[in-house]
Amino acid sequence: MTKDEHDIYIELEVQPVSHKRRLSAFLRKEMGISGNCIRRAKTYDNIFVDGQPEHTDYILSSGQLVGIIVPDRSTKSIISGAEMQLNILYDDDYLIAVDKPFGVLCHPIMEVDEDTLANGLKHIYPNMGIHPVSRLDRDTTGIVIYAKNSIVHHKMTQTEIDKKYIGMVLGHPSNGEGTIDMPIARVPGSTMLRHFDPDGKSSITKFNILYKGHNASILLFTLLTGRTHQIRVHCKESGFPIIHDTLYGIESEYDRYLTRQALHSYETSFIHPFTNEHITIKSPLHEDMLLLEKAIKEKPLVND
Repeated sequence: MTKDEHDIYIELEVQPVSHKRRLSAFLRKEMGISGNCIRRAKTYDNIFVDGQPEHTDYILSSGQLVGIIVPDRSTKSIISGAEMQLNILYDDDYLIAVDKPFGVLCHPIMEVDEDTLANGLKHIYPNMGIHPVSRLDRDTTGIVIYAKNSIVHHKMTQTEIDKKYIGMVLGHPSNGEGTIDMPIARVPGSTMLRHFDPDGKSSITKFNILYKGHNASILLFTLLTGRTHQIRVHCKESGFPIIHDTLYGIESEYDRYLTRQALHSYETSFIHPFTNEHITIKSPLHEDMLLLEKAIKEKPLVND
């Protein structure tokens, strides 16, 4: 058995309904393991039946115990560690959540391969696999979740995750709550910008007004889809852009309170795919958005 402290061993008993099923099919259908994970586990003889390594062509019998380990060799060798101050919001054997500050990327890209959250995690846990379950724009703050193993990552892609954001916008939605159902696509000729496009990908955002000032509002957003810049584009197209959004917003008197868009990943919840616990992770507003919140509330709406 080839396993280090951050690799995860998962096992499941074969039920009568899976009697005489091929091991490879059991791993995929009953255990939810991706084909890529299975291939990597085979490379290191990390697939077991009743504690013994077996080939994926093996025919199972009811009552047997199937186990698998997937080493994260590729992830461990690619990302370098970088010392940084990280606020860890949640940590268990499977997942870790970090409170992301603004101005920091979640994961290395071609132009930036250090000083990202992933580099910081690699410094703390040098032998841990780092697989982003969620991401945030560089200048959005709050909760980012990473899986510690590719099996966990695959399971999380099949898990319903409830994501809530707090945003501060110019103007007011016409209703106290609502749903923005507006397809989004990449702007032709741009690698970054997105816009409303009837032929774009389905994009749905729910919102509730938490506070309404005389020329700005504080909103709670719930994402039903997860497109790039979704909340920012939906707010712009709906007539209440995010404050200090340099891509999709407009200048305002509130720009002096912060140097990035006023958007924060506030709460994330899900049923843990391995422990079956209901997990809720929260991140309080960062200092710059607290200052902006105070400024908005100092100018209440006269006629609501």
